[in-house]
Amino acid sequence: MRMNTNRFGILQINADELFLFPQGLIGMEALRQWALLPDPQTPNVAWLQSVSRGDRAIPLISPRAFFEDYRVHLGRRELGSLHLRPGAELYIMTTISGREDKITTNLRAPILLNLDRRLGCQVIADNEMPIQQTLPLKRQLVMPAPSFLKRAA
Repeated sequence: MRMNTNRFGILQINADELFLFPQGLIGMEALRQWALLPDPQTPNVAWLQSVSRGDRAIPLISPRAFFEDYRVHLGRRELGSLHLRPGAELYIMTTISGREDKITTNLRAPILLNLDRRLGCQVIADNEMPIQQTLPLKRQLVMPAPSFLKRAA
């Protein structure tokens, strides 16, 4: 599949590498197919790139790389669309925003990825996590790339 993107130019992606978000993402419910791409300059950042809209790409991180005690409290309802089976690989990502000297992540609305079934969803966590949590920039520069990106790339 060929995708024309604003951020990455023209990409050739196999359809079996895409993630389906049955309910879309918060504020982008109509966009259902996404590619997960590594950031070429920042190894601990990934981009969720819309297949149908080349101008829609969302930067993501693994929050546990920065906040070791980060936990998401979810009910069965939130996990239902992921069709998880015992032993399935579930990855939790959070969106980031800001500028070089202050980057924040949204810990309250993580993006969940079922790597085995290539399904994703965004949820609002039951616990009181911040919507804008500042990242510790010193740690950001030394974190290795998440292992799932090495498999998906």
